[in-house]
Amino acid sequence: MSLKKSFGKSTLWMSAAASGNSLISFVIFIILSRLLAPEEIGLVAFALIVVELGKILVNAGLPQAIVRYPEWDERYAATCFYLNLLLAALVTLLVFFIAAPVIAYYYDARAELLVQVLSIVFLLEGVKAVHEGKLKREFNFRAIALRTVVGSLFAGLVGVVLAFQGYGVWALVWQQLLNQLVVTLVTLHSARWLPGLQFSLAHARALLAFSTPLTLAQMISNFASKIYEMLVGLLLGPAALGFFRVGGRALFILQEIVLKPFEQTLLPALARMSEREQRAQGTLRVMRMSAYFTFPIFFGAAALGPEFIQLAFTEKWAQSGQVMTLLALGIAPLVIGYQVNAALTAGGHSQRVMILASITFALNCLLGFLLVPYGIVAAAAGFALRTYLSIFFNMYFFKQVFAVDISRQLRTIAPTFAASLMMLGIVLLAKYTLPGDLALGVRLLLLAGLGALSYVALMSSIFRQETKHFLGESAAMAPARAKPVINYLQRLLRLV
Repeated sequence: MSLKKSFGKSTLWMSAAASGNSLISFVIFIILSRLLAPEEIGLVAFALIVVELGKILVNAGLPQAIVRYPEWDERYAATCFYLNLLLAALVTLLVFFIAAPVIAYYYDARAELLVQVLSIVFLLEGVKAVHEGKLKREFNFRAIALRTVVGSLFAGLVGVVLAFQGYGVWALVWQQLLNQLVVTLVTLHSARWLPGLQFSLAHARALLAFSTPLTLAQMISNFASKIYEMLVGLLLGPAALGFFRVGGRALFILQEIVLKPFEQTLLPALARMSEREQRAQGTLRVMRMSAYFTFPIFFGAAALGPEFIQLAFTEKWAQSGQVMTLLALGIAPLVIGYQVNAALTAGGHSQRVMILASITFALNCLLGFLLVPYGIVAAAAGFALRTYLSIFFNMYFFKQVFAVDISRQLRTIAPTFAASLMMLGIVLLAKYTLPGDLALGVRLLLLAGLGALSYVALMSSIFRQETKHFLGESAAMAPARAKPVINYLQRLLRLV
């Protein structure tokens, strides 16, 4: 199978998994948010930030090293595995005995035990990290997709049952633990690999040389992305963090569905390309394709945020609607940032990835400390502003490494950005002309339909060439069963 076909098939699998998993997770989150108070959501949200940051230290860039290594080597893989186990044990001890008490002192005493129990996740993550890298380098994204959906469904159902029985925050904790356990077991089974009793100091030194700057970059990048939530929790309290988390939850689901598949499959694909020009062209093509359908989704989410939050989460969470709108406006630049990071990582430029992450972190800290004290809406606005400021640093580094001018990078996504912005204006204008007594669900459907029709009309007329390119690329990567549908669309729009 060609690399393009492998990438296309893998992306479809990850899209299907992300869609199924995210929809399941979102429905469960809605149920739990209706049963729990904002303060309870905020307590677990802060604990999960610690878990997400700790996972980065556990993985330490080693799964990426497995993916980009020229060929599978048992000694190399075993060395990765034992390094991961060591890191998992160290992170677990660090979080249990140091991080948890610090969080109890500065945030909320009730969060200490939650963080300590959730530290079990690090051990499970360390066991599966190399096995996951093996699945990715083999483009076995089908197994990754299935484990994600199964884990999310099983753990989510248990979480809902516990919440109905009055377990409160512990319903969310057990949901996380069970999900991680299922994902780990399925990953180990699917990889069909056991590490031998071998360890290479030479491989360990090479691994650490590659992974250390990459891990620092990922740590800084994730810490930067979480700094607003952390500051909201520390400065405004658990309840405010609960409202902020609900406002961003729908966007997180959308990112999992439309951005994560490209992010996860692009690195293995680029790692198989040996020439700089190949990597540059491959990244630009994915950037252009992903922007075509991700930009209108997130700009549409920005337009419909308040109505969606009230409909899904009830009036109790109404103030999360403005948060969703502002956060959604800042997602578009992340589409470019994810692909640039994948290209730099595939080329071994982990130090540049770390520098980019450091810039993002500095901007987030500056804007966060300035704006969070003014409330969760100001915090969301600061996050959106940061994404637009930092994207030019991503483009500059991409230019340095791959010799692609910033103007060319901007031209790659300019048509879809312009069409999405126009669609946003149309929907916002319609919002204020619809009757005020219209049922919320009907109002939401009408506005969503108008947005979709507006975008299709704009891309089929003003930005016709962009649609022709998108359908052509889709036909080249799609499975045989999907090609008749794409060909029909090409004929219908007269783009053959």
